[in-house]
Amino acid sequence: MFSYRVFRKPNMSGPCGAQRCAICPYMMTADYFTDPSGRKYSVRNNVDCKSSNVVYAVNCRRYRKYVYLGETGGTLFQRHLLNLSRIRTQHSDHFYTDGHSMDDFQIMGLEKLNGSDEYRKTIEQLWKAKLRTYRPYGINVQE
Repeated sequence: MFSYRVFRKPNMSGPCGAQRCAICPYMMTADYFTDPSGRKYSVRNNVDCKSSNVVYAVNCRRYRKYVYLGETGGTLFQRHLLNLSRIRTQHSDHFYTDGHSMDDFQIMGLEKLNGSDEYRKTIEQLWKAKLRTYRPYGINVQE
């Protein structure tokens, strides 16, 4: 009798690995993330630079915490290429002030979703509250 196990790669956030991807150096490689109280959450589905329909967090290496949470229907690559090209956005401004640089900038994919824009935006709001990225703790603005 022949028996085998199927080894499946865990759900992870990480770089896509493309040779000239400008976003890969900023992608965090992890299979979980934590909220400010230390509670662990698993990354849902594999998320990399080329993933679309994603909820993501921006981590500040200097502050050692998530400072911004967002969502995109496009790819993480498309979304964050704007930040790296110095176009001023809410969270890119954080990395150009108070002695920060883009070396402090990290992206963590939290969830790759299947569903509507409305569903993705709802999940984004949930994570903003859990990870406390609203001002004054982070740089998200409560609407």
